[in-house]
Amino acid sequence: MAIRVKVARSANELDDIYRLRHRVFVEERGKFGTTTTNNPRMMDHFDAMPGVANVIAYCENGAPIGAIRVSEDSEVGLPSEQYLDFSGARETVMDEYFNANSGRREVCPKFVCCSMLAVEEGWRNRRNVTFSLFKSAIGIMHSRHATHVMCTISAETLSMYGRMGFVAVGEAQWNEAVQDTLIPIVAPMDKVFDWAFSELQKNVDSFWLDNFSGQFERLLLSPGEVLFDEHDHAEDTYAVDSGWVAISREDPDGNEMVLANLSRGALFGELSVFDGEKRAARATALVSSEIICIGREHMFDTLKRNPDHLLQLLRHFAKRVRETDNLAMVQAFAPQTSRVVFALNQLWQSATPDRKYPGTRSVRIGPAQLARTARVREDEVRQVLELKKSEGSLDYGANVIRFVQEPKEVTPPKALADSPL
Repeated sequence: MAIRVKVARSANELDDIYRLRHRVFVEERGKFGTTTTNNPRMMDHFDAMPGVANVIAYCENGAPIGAIRVSEDSEVGLPSEQYLDFSGARETVMDEYFNANSGRREVCPKFVCCSMLAVEEGWRNRRNVTFSLFKSAIGIMHSRHATHVMCTISAETLSMYGRMGFVAVGEAQWNEAVQDTLIPIVAPMDKVFDWAFSELQKNVDSFWLDNFSGQFERLLLSPGEVLFDEHDHAEDTYAVDSGWVAISREDPDGNEMVLANLSRGALFGELSVFDGEKRAARATALVSSEIICIGREHMFDTLKRNPDHLLQLLRHFAKRVRETDNLAMVQAFAPQTSRVVFALNQLWQSATPDRKYPGTRSVRIGPAQLARTARVREDEVRQVLELKKSEGSLDYGANVIRFVQEPKEVTPPKALADSPL
């Protein structure tokens, strides 16, 4: 089963969060005073304030493994301000807004706070749980039109927050109540949003992020894990945030036909959600993947309020039909070598710049997985890869393909060229 990251909505989910905080902060790390045995929960008055939202992560067996809280500004301030002074940072931001808006004081920034990040020790460096919690929290902030994010953090985590766009706005201070050295940090919302969604924005229309980011659930899948199968009931639409997902179907003889291989930014599973039919294909993670889920009910409510967005959906459906038809034609009529080159072109489009090797792109997929993607024998894949390697266009290993240049386009077969779509 996948790791699920979601907005907490029930009393049981909130209770899981309060207990998790106590285990992580009090019992494990010795923060916030001594352990209480009669009520092993941790909460404060900010949990009861309007505008608060909590995100929780559950592992495969249903146990809570991580949580984070988002709070909107109010007359009592933000949770981060109960430990450190942010008055100077607030004044600086207000002055920037005043100058940027021709002295109009009615145009005000909106501050939010990200706090109570608690992740079980065994999960802090596994499966991107921590970053998935942050991305969900950032989606909530974006949906609430926040302009700036405040946090009070442990000094030892400053580098992690720096990657998201935060900067320190004060000196590190020891806090006796928390029993930790704390630093005040602030980030403009556009910077943290860019960290969370910039890659996704390249392929996903802003309509999806603007309308649904505050409701996203996230699934962390292992290689080979099935997201949904043929004939399953459709409750969610999905988007690939990272990794690869194969969409496949069995023919009458029981042979698997790969209809599409989807990378970051691909939206899928929406057809069954809209027509009410059961799933017509299987979705399987080819590599470790992070999937965004958009609930059917929330999607319908949003479209009812904004019927003009239906045109965007129709354009998306038309594009999907063409892409699926092209891939099906290549797999049905093209020789095995052409299938491999076709799959390599798909990989190139979603490959990311390699930090270790400037000027190259890499993707975490090896010959065996590529063979399943192209529906050819692995020895055929290795022959093509060796040829491309000798030409100097790519290099590869057991679990990675590193592109030096874009693969050459495959010439479509006659049947593909004659496709009515």
